[in-house]
Amino acid sequence: DVCSSDLKERHADILTLHDVSKEIAEEYASSLISGKLSPPTYNKHLNLLTLVFRVVKNKAKLTKNPWEEIQRKRMVTNSRRELTIDELRKICQIVTGELRTLLALGIYTGLRLGDCATLRWGEVDLPRRIIRRIPNKTARRNSKPVIIPTHKIVREMLSETPLVKRGEYVLPEIATLYIHRTDMVTDMVQRHFKACGITLHKPGTGTDGKRAVIEVGFHSLRHTFVSLCRESNAPLAVVESIVGHSNPAMTRHYTHIGELAAQNAVALLPSVTGDVVTPSKPTGRTREELLRELLETMTTKNFRKKKSAALALLEQSTAGR
Repeated sequence: DVCSSDLKERHADILTLHDVSKEIAEEYASSLISGKLSPPTYNKHLNLLTLVFRVVKNKAKLTKNPWEEIQRKRMVTNSRRELTIDELRKICQIVTGELRTLLALGIYTGLRLGDCATLRWGEVDLPRRIIRRIPNKTARRNSKPVIIPTHKIVREMLSETPLVKRGEYVLPEIATLYIHRTDMVTDMVQRHFKACGITLHKPGTGTDGKRAVIEVGFHSLRHTFVSLCRESNAPLAVVESIVGHSNPAMTRHYTHIGELAAQNAVALLPSVTGDVVTPSKPTGRTREELLRELLETMTTKNFRKKKSAALALLEQSTAGR
């Protein structure tokens, strides 16, 4: 652009990386700011230059990296807000077909759009009432699947598909569309939300030349799932384990109660599809049986771990009263 061209002309004598001083780097950074780059783009630009100079440091005989000391722009994140119960009912009660199931999966599993859209039947275990999925976002660095108990509403929706019609994907049409045109699935969801009278953008944005900040989208369902689980007194570590944000050091304490606690958390979520659902008693062993097992297998080596699990189990029991 014009600023970069002017900078190049003023420093035409700079021919090697070794000659780029801190002052020149700051001048170049100022030219980027005047170009009104967004904070993420500005920071990525400087981070790339920092990396390049770091890699060639020895070959170029650099004593300092002039880009490391330049202050990056503060990142202001705009997260999706959770939806109210009334809003959830609106989006669920006037929808049909695969989109209906897609929204139900988002609400009752907390999975991201890509994971819901491309969910495979091989990852759904209806008899055991669980979904086992390796999230797309973390698949490369962590192949550990998240185990999600299925809410009664989700099980009923999935059971509507006969065994003979269960191919690779739970939602074959949406899965095909998502794989080839992710934006079209996103637009489909946004149009539905808008048709339900839900404002998608943050108030005060998108007008008078201001950039529209999206506040409501499919990811809002993930926020809502977490919020509803917490409102049902589900322990934080249990919720984190379900949505795949768990801290290993924290969830180790819940190894023996994870299945029961997770089932409780999901079973207590409210119905928003128009069907009245009475949470059924979760399958599996009772709290008393789990507590007895913890005490019987307690040794001097695993005392702390077993004690933490037992206390967490008692906490879950007290919260459910």
